[in-house]
Amino acid sequence: MADPISGLPGPVAELLLHWARQQGVINDAEGEHRLAAMRLEVLAAGAIPHSSAADLALTAQWAAFICWIDDEIDRRNLGSQPGELEKFTAPLRHVLTAGPEPTPPQQHARVLAQLLKRTDPGPPEQWRKRFAAHYTDFLDATEDEVALRRAGTPLSPPAYIALRRRTITVLPMLDVLERTGHTALVGDPSVDTELSDLRSAAADIAGWANDLASQADDQAVGQDNLVTVLTRHDCSSAAAARSRVAAMIQKRHADLTTTASALRAARGLPQDRREELRRYVDLVERFTPATLHWLAVTGRFTADLIPGPHQSMHQHPAAP
Repeated sequence: MADPISGLPGPVAELLLHWARQQGVINDAEGEHRLAAMRLEVLAAGAIPHSSAADLALTAQWAAFICWIDDEIDRRNLGSQPGELEKFTAPLRHVLTAGPEPTPPQQHARVLAQLLKRTDPGPPEQWRKRFAAHYTDFLDATEDEVALRRAGTPLSPPAYIALRRRTITVLPMLDVLERTGHTALVGDPSVDTELSDLRSAAADIAGWANDLASQADDQAVGQDNLVTVLTRHDCSSAAAARSRVAAMIQKRHADLTTTASALRAARGLPQDRREELRRYVDLVERFTPATLHWLAVTGRFTADLIPGPHQSMHQHPAAP
């Protein structure tokens, strides 16, 4: 049966909406339509194709949670006053560090605790520690970003790029995909640097493409993104900055492809670990186009803004 709101066949959209209603992520028709329009089941299906409905639904639910927190911060303009955002994030931080405990009182923290319990039901705890570190870093970066905005502090391109890599939430989402995609991260000193580079490239591609699309909206509210930062520091016009961002995205696609190839050819691991490593590299490489395709499906990007590694980006229409 097709979902009554999104019109998509299959159970994943239905499971997502049922969960969102049950958890209070949405509580009215407007919220349901907004969630359905996000098409998070498309992101899940692109990232972990051929997975069970349960794994796809859990992936979509995590994506909905991550977007929900981001939207709450933006819509409520949290951070306009010192300490406001920190008060909001404190219960989330507590869930990330406290481990299993009674139900948290804050709604957002309750949803996070429930998702963590379903995604990582027991020992070993390495995955939870890694996810907690990545999501805590996102919260730290978000607080840094709003504090800089409140103070009117302009960032240089390198400083902005480093901050954007932390605010895009690609790293915690990749952690989720390890569990829902049943693909373990191979930790080994011989490949740790390359794996970090691979994940960073995926985060940069998503963050910079998002900035291309959201330039007009960000500018309207006085918020920096990569286009405005480059316009201010290095480029003669916004059009020139957009062209440069597009070229930077292409370069990061090439970096990701080169790093992925090097990791697949790695010889310093036993055969079984090499196979695990290749499956993980496949996961990261698959998640990048899945993310950009999902953004295109939701209407946030045109085809010219979501290139593959070798697709031309000579034309860059204005973002919606």
